[in-house]
Order: sequence, then structure tokens, then C-alpha cells
Amino acid sequence: MKICRHWGARSLYIMLIAAMGIFGNAATATPSSDGDLQLVIVLSRHGVRSPTAKPGALDVYASRPWPSWPVAPGYLTPHGKQLMAMMGSWYRAYYADAGLLPAKGCLDQASVYITADDEERTLESARGLLDGFDAHCSLDVHTSPKRGPDALFSHDFSNASDADRSLAAAAVLGRLGDDPARLAAVHASLLADMQAVLLGCTPGGCTAAQTAGKKVLMDQDSSVTSASGDGLIAIKSPMHNASTFAENFFLEYAEGMPMSDVAWGRITAVKLGQLLALHSSYSDISLRTPVLAKAYAGTLASRIAATLQQRAASKPVTGAIGQPGTKFIFLVGHDTNIETLGGLLDLHWMLSEQPVDPTFTGGALVFELRRIAKTGQYVVRAYYVSQSLEQMRHSMPLDLQHSPEQAPIFIPGCSQSTPGYDCPLERFSQLIEHVTSR
Repeated sequence: MKICRHWGARSLYIMLIAAMGIFGNAATATPSSDGDLQLVIVLSRHGVRSPTAKPGALDVYASRPWPSWPVAPGYLTPHGKQLMAMMGSWYRAYYADAGLLPAKGCLDQASVYITADDEERTLESARGLLDGFDAHCSLDVHTSPKRGPDALFSHDFSNASDADRSLAAAAVLGRLGDDPARLAAVHASLLADMQAVLLGCTPGGCTAAQTAGKKVLMDQDSSVTSASGDGLIAIKSPMHNASTFAENFFLEYAEGMPMSDVAWGRITAVKLGQLLALHSSYSDISLRTPVLAKAYAGTLASRIAATLQQRAASKPVTGAIGQPGTKFIFLVGHDTNIETLGGLLDLHWMLSEQPVDPTFTGGALVFELRRIAKTGQYVVRAYYVSQSLEQMRHSMPLDLQHSPEQAPIFIPGCSQSTPGYDCPLERFSQLIEHVTSR
């Protein structure tokens, strides 16, 4: 019963957020001057992309073909790159105002480091960020490989043991009351809404005649099992596909498609916000479960901690990203990287118009290293930042008066009750060591 109440409350909150208005105004951001800013690490998701499925592959779930996109499956769109450039320009203005960077002029290679996963959408997103952050200059975009010690964004579980995989499956099942079908059961109402959108019928009234030849969400089996090869677990659930469909509707909306093409004109902006609960809830189970989060994000967390330590010590630290004098680091990956790191550290955030713990395109988890002048102590602050749906859809310019939305994050086991939730660097490093070794 506790599981049901948890998921029901989570979905209800998300729907209330949407009902209050999916187009909430972005808050005006003002950089805090409390503490001498030393280093900023931005873990960003790539920008707006096309769906990863091949054209026609998902038509079996819908009464009409899905809309066409201007790029290949999974590629960054020109609109998505433009939005990343806007975010890059905002980061430059925001941290110039904070005194970390000069407002104009080219930045040197020693002060800025940017690396991306080696996929088209992440590499082009990194280049888009630089178009706004350091326009017409010569900063390099480094590529993170899929394998080896320098892999930041990818996960190789080919050497995982059967015990590792069994533990991962058990951890997920333990959150579901040992019943894989429960995840879909507690979201039955939203799944019915999704089914109605897909087939163009009334919720609860999608008859056999209407679904002839089409796959139906609730007809899919539910299971959680150990995986093989590069995987840890395999989750089957109506929520899996529903999560993908909700994400695709979001991408159509953020891309700026006519509303007649967003979910075939069958949803409003508010309904989109409600359906995104399906994606948020599935991601929470499949990515934020601690055992999985450690497997996916343990290396990334350790390297972020080493990077903060290196800047504070002003000398090389094993595993650190960039150089001791680096002031700004972009890590451009995927929503899975933000989700799993958030799950590993039990980080949570809310923005006014988005689902719980959003990881929208172009959004980022940001870590700041500051030195408190009075004590000489180094502290870490974290926040999540994202353009609003309105800003994304309409390519609204960003500046210090029209900022993306920000949410300061309390780091459990580390943050203090100070402005910005200061987390002492030494304690942050101990926390990372603890969660990656347990």
C-alpha cells in the first residue's frame, strides 16, 4: 500500500503542476555573491532531438502516422541547436555577472573545458553551447569514448556478474511490492488517457474495432528480470512505451511543431504536462533506483568530486576533468546521466511548470565550487536549470532579466541550512566515496 500511495501522490503532484499552467513565467535569476566562485561544472542534457525510433516503427501503436522530422532519428534539430546556443549565451552572461568570467572576448583553453558523449546530438549540442558561450572563438569540444576509464556518459556492463544483475532486478522489484504490474496499475488512469490520444478515441472507450491491427498499451506484459550483455535489468511494462510516447509528444511541442502535429492535435499544453508524469515515473523506477544509479553514475560522480578537489587544491588530482586552473566545465550527455546521478545522491528539484525532477532537453544539473572568504572553506552548491516550455517552443531570448528557471538543490547528508544549501567540499567528497563504495 505504501508503494501505491507514493506513486499516486507523485502523479497527482505532477498533474497539479500542469493544471496551474504549463507556461509559467521563468524566474529572474541573479547570481549569488556569497562566496568567491572558483569553478562551475554543468552536466547538461543535449538539445531538442528527433525521436530515436525509425520512421514508421511506432505507427502500430497509433491510429495515424507520427509526424515527420527534419533530421535523422535521434539527431539534434536546427531548432534544438539554436536553443543550446541561447543557453550557452545565458551561462556566459550569468557567470560574467558573478565575476567568474569576462563578459566579452574569447576564453582561453585553460579556463574552459567541454566534453560530450560521442553521438551526433550530444556533440552538436556541445557545439551549440559554444556558439553562444564563446562565439567565433577556438575552444575545442572533447569527445568522451564509449569504453574505458575516460567514458563519462556510457555504461559497459558486459563484465557484470549474475549476482550484480540479480541484485539490480531485486532492487526494482522491491520498489514495486514484488509485483511488476503494479507500476502500470497505479497509473491506469493516465495510461487510459495516453491510449485515447494514440488511437483518437474516448478514454475507456477504445473498442476492439478502433484498435484493430494496433497494439494496445495495457495488453503488454509486465516483468522485471536480469539482463544480459551490456544491460543489468530488463523491464517490460505498459509504462515503458507510454514513457517514450510522452517524451515524443514533448519533443514535438518543444520543437515548435504546429499544435495540429503535436500528438495529432489531440492534447493541450496542460494535458501534455499530465502525460509527462508517465515518463517521469518510469524514469524514477528504471534509473533512480539506488542500485542502478550507482552502476550507471558511480564513475561520473567520482570524477566530478575529483574535479572539485583539483580546483580547490590547485594541483592535479587523479580522475579529475580539465586542468587545475579550469574555471568552467561543460559535460554534455543525456537525461539518463542526470537521472542516475540524481538518484545516486538522492537529489531532487522542482520547477514551476515541469514534472518532478525534470530532465528536459537543454536542462542541466550544475555544481558550483565556492570559497568562503571568512573561513577559507570550500563549499559546493548545486542547482538545476532549464528553459521553460514556452522559451523552448518559441525560441525566446535569454538574458539576466529573462532567465531559464532555476531550482537550488539540497544535497542530503551534506547541505547546510545556509543560502544556496552550502555543502562543505570535504563532506561532499566523503559522500561521493560512500555512495560509490556501498
